[in-house]
Amino acid sequence: MKLLNICFYVTGASSILSHHDDFEKKYQSTYKNIASFLYEHPESCFSLSLSGPLVSWINREHSEFTQLLSKIIGQKKTEFLGSGYYNPVFPLLFAPDRTGQIELMTSELRRAVGKRPRGMTISHSIWDNSLIPCFQSCGMEYVFLDNSLIPKESQSYLPLLVSEQGKNMSVLGVSREFIPNMLIAPREYLRNLFDTVNYLTKDDSYNAFTDERIVVVKIEENQFQKLYDSKWFSKLFLAAKEFFPESIKITLPTEYLHREQTRIPSYIPAGIRSDVAKWAKRPYEESPVQSIQPTIFDFLLTYPQNKALYDRMLYISLLINQSKGDKSRKKIAREKLWIAQTGEAYICDPDGVFANNAVRQLAYRNLTEAEKLVREAQNGDFKETVSSYDYNSDGFNEYICAMKQYNACISLKAAQITELDIMHNTGNYADSPRRIKQFDKIEDKYHRGLFVDHLFSTEEFAEYKKGNPVGNGIFSQIVFKQLSFDAHRHEIKLTGTGTFSPIQANVTLIKKYVANSNGFMIQYILKNESAFDFKGVLAVESNYAQTDFSSVKANSYKVETIANNEKAEIDAKDSPRQVKKVSYAQITDTSNDISFIYEPNELCDIACMPLIFRRPSSVSDMPTISGNAFMFSLCWNIELEAGKEIEKTINYSIIVPKKRAKKVK
Repeated sequence: MKLLNICFYVTGASSILSHHDDFEKKYQSTYKNIASFLYEHPESCFSLSLSGPLVSWINREHSEFTQLLSKIIGQKKTEFLGSGYYNPVFPLLFAPDRTGQIELMTSELRRAVGKRPRGMTISHSIWDNSLIPCFQSCGMEYVFLDNSLIPKESQSYLPLLVSEQGKNMSVLGVSREFIPNMLIAPREYLRNLFDTVNYLTKDDSYNAFTDERIVVVKIEENQFQKLYDSKWFSKLFLAAKEFFPESIKITLPTEYLHREQTRIPSYIPAGIRSDVAKWAKRPYEESPVQSIQPTIFDFLLTYPQNKALYDRMLYISLLINQSKGDKSRKKIAREKLWIAQTGEAYICDPDGVFANNAVRQLAYRNLTEAEKLVREAQNGDFKETVSSYDYNSDGFNEYICAMKQYNACISLKAAQITELDIMHNTGNYADSPRRIKQFDKIEDKYHRGLFVDHLFSTEEFAEYKKGNPVGNGIFSQIVFKQLSFDAHRHEIKLTGTGTFSPIQANVTLIKKYVANSNGFMIQYILKNESAFDFKGVLAVESNYAQTDFSSVKANSYKVETIANNEKAEIDAKDSPRQVKKVSYAQITDTSNDISFIYEPNELCDIACMPLIFRRPSSVSDMPTISGNAFMFSLCWNIELEAGKEIEKTINYSIIVPKKRAKKVK
């Protein structure tokens, strides 16, 4: 090797939670220094990769930045890299969304700096070979991928050539092992880099084709700021020019690729960069990456809440693609969909900080807004429907209730509602995790959705009211079967069987949902199939996801009841509470002013409490609070003779704020 090409690229990320003040703070501390550095150091040269919302904000609020960068781009000292506008996980998207996100980003960059990108980055190097035709059709000539995805036989510090359906694209491997270290002087850093690459490639067969190699180094925005403040970065370019003028060239990827024709034909299997992939096999635990690279779908199967958001996103994408109504509303709906496709809602950061509840709920909110727009685009032709198909690809049919006030998904697993999206532009109220013993010291054996049913002994119920997991999972851990389904009447009838453990009595539960515009009527018929009488407690549990993210323990839910003909408000924000002989209960999400009303046909007791969830954190050796949910249960004492059955009914209503009439001036 005679010449080592080095391509640095600086990244600037943003969250869908970011606001003007967040952008302004980062701009003043970091981004404006990027343009200043390139302008003040004629010998400098590196690429830029900024998120779409960040580019739009800078172009709107600090046009001087983009004007200066436009001039610097003309001098071929920097170039912008493309991506999806909201930094999505591309393999999860349908083709129109992949193309649309890339073209939106390309248009924004052309508007900002007057030049379109020729290369691109992808979120966490989440790769699939099927992306190649889409990327090429969008005008991309190359893509950056983390070296951990590239097969060892192809790691020769040369561009790779990957193909799919006759379409070709260049791939440049990103070397995390060469990230600058300020403890090492720039001159020594460059010498070590050259010697390392030269040693690793001295005997490979590609020396017959080229005397050059290339290394791509990613620099995060916080790393750039440290290198900038310490003058390390400026010294680096001076050292390259002064001490290595013939052996090291700091350049831009496009310039190098247009000059160097050598490519290594390769196939790169689907995968994720290794520092993210290590979290993909066991929930919230690091696992070594095996020879078979985990994919994004392995990650989603490990984290059910992220998978549920993915299922919802696909559903909305299909609705938009099939919509034939108002084109302007359809366009806005697709923009909402793209916001919800942000990668941070589906994947974790490499340091183990996982997609948080606030990001996921905001994604759900945008999907709900998109669905609402699709309904409005039908020019009054929206019809309430209840349909049955495998919504989440788990091998079982789910029931999708698209009603006026809400969209709900009912699963055969525990016959519970696993998703509840209110059309009043809110997130998914059934988006609650389960407790994990390793982090929460107790283990939940079932998914915490809405209308999860339990049959407890008296002793088990005493522990249940304290928030402890008890029982053998009667009805909460079984797969129900369909007895009947009437789409026209919006009626779903399911049945499940189990064994009441204290006396090993066989029991059957018939559960019927009848959906209406504002909620459900839910009927229970519990039958004792054994030859023994038994006593127990039937509990119907609903777990509401938190919508107040002002703090990790914030609780937005207020409970009001009518018990013994007296109305009372129950304070269950910090500890478990119980109320007896309840005829009416109302749970209000004070953050969104939405109420959920329970009207049982017979008096019942209620138990409610906040649930705290802990998960690993990058800032602590101990699990830290990652979020919470609100549990609410209706409970009946049961005395059931052999062969007999009882019936309970709950009318469940969703009350949203009424639109306020506009004041006429």
